[in-house]
Amino acid sequence: MSVKPRNGILVLDGPRVVRDAPRLILVAIAYFIVASLGLQLASVNPSATPIWPPTGVAIAAILLWGYRVAPAIFVAAFLVNQLTAGSIFTSLGIALGNTLEATTAVYLVRRWADGERIFDTPTGVVRFAQICVATTMISATIGVGSLLLAGHAETNNAATVWLTWWLGDLAGALVVAPVVLFWAKSGLTSLSQGELSRTGLTYLAAIAIGVIAFSPLIPQTPIRDPLGFLAILPLLWAALRRGPRDTATVALILAAFAVWGTMVGSGPFARPTLNESFLLLLMFMISTAVPSLALSADLSEHRRIQEQQQLLLRELSHRVGNTLAVLHSVFRRSARYASTVQELDDAFEARLMNLAATHKLLSEGNWRSAAISDLVRAAVQPYCPPSYDDCQFSGTEVRLPASMVLTLTMVLHELATNAAKHGAFRSKGGKLKVGWQQEVGPAGEIKLQLSWAEFGVPNCQPQNCNGYGTTLIDMTVSIMGGSVDRTFGENGISVQLLIPLS
Repeated sequence: MSVKPRNGILVLDGPRVVRDAPRLILVAIAYFIVASLGLQLASVNPSATPIWPPTGVAIAAILLWGYRVAPAIFVAAFLVNQLTAGSIFTSLGIALGNTLEATTAVYLVRRWADGERIFDTPTGVVRFAQICVATTMISATIGVGSLLLAGHAETNNAATVWLTWWLGDLAGALVVAPVVLFWAKSGLTSLSQGELSRTGLTYLAAIAIGVIAFSPLIPQTPIRDPLGFLAILPLLWAALRRGPRDTATVALILAAFAVWGTMVGSGPFARPTLNESFLLLLMFMISTAVPSLALSADLSEHRRIQEQQQLLLRELSHRVGNTLAVLHSVFRRSARYASTVQELDDAFEARLMNLAATHKLLSEGNWRSAAISDLVRAAVQPYCPPSYDDCQFSGTEVRLPASMVLTLTMVLHELATNAAKHGAFRSKGGKLKVGWQQEVGPAGEIKLQLSWAEFGVPNCQPQNCNGYGTTLIDMTVSIMGGSVDRTFGENGISVQLLIPLS
């Protein structure tokens, strides 16, 4: 939902509201369902439960879809509290606290951390945990404060209610939010058949450990209590072998079994009161989910760095080979047409410096592409005055793939060299106009159309305005699959290049 000014009046953007309606409804329904289930476990106060996964759902939804889903969270939180206990005042206060909690957490994640990529690094995981520790206090403080003001909570029990509220929200944020984010961004479609089977086996192992260590299906005995430490095995396996998404999912599976067992008084976290049992369970969930997710993020980051290094090494080898081949070609062609050693030295040095300028432009573009405007300026810079008064450039933004940058640089260099020897740059008063644009062919192919026009060149005829550079230009453009069209006039020359951008 958005608001736009029209004629000085703020009005709702109707199409945006309609487009966002499915997301708003989905978030509201998901929040309402998990909130209703969480409130079933409340013991110290009907509005304070130690298990509160809606916090994670709200944070993930706002991170994915923006603050415009916040109203859906507020409405769902209000309805679920209104239908559970309290009054309209307390329901409004609790809904406000829940919404502020999630929106503040997302704001800090985007401002202080890496937004949706916060779980990509161990530092991001730690920062997310710190943010959640602080922001979940907002909901606990506003919620307990509204209950006290309305008389729905006793002052002597306020500390216990606040602690239960805070830890429940904190665990929900740390355990649920990563799972929702990871699966929303990837989904099952991103898994190959092999990946799906390995992920399934990891989850089955977590389920088996959950049944053995936490579920009420097995009678609880003192000998069974230490089995809770088995939870570290699937978490470590997922962190070491599967990645952050599966690590977060395994932590959620184990937490679900632990909640199930604790709810019926079974498992290693069972204590005299249900709330004490859940508080102990929450500390287990937090202390296992955060370190395992940080470990998984660290290993994944290390693998990404290794892959990037290998890619860079392959790219460097490829670039060095290409550069050496270009240098060899330039030297051979320069030597073939040079009549003296000095002429060879001048020609080769000029072309070498032009290639160096091109490499600089490529490095600034991460060796992926370069702008044609930068290549043209680099080619004519040695001949134009600093203000470029004699050179005019025009054209749209066209970026060339790295594979053709060096080759086109040689063409532009030869055009500029010819202009210096025979054309516009040879004598005072010459002018150069260079224009470029993209052109779409009949079959949908994209081509670069470059116009190189020199003026103020008297008696410009093929025999006077051509040199070795002309031959090199024709050969190079032909190799690139393009064409060259020259027009000689009484006062200048026009060169039209048409080169496929592939």
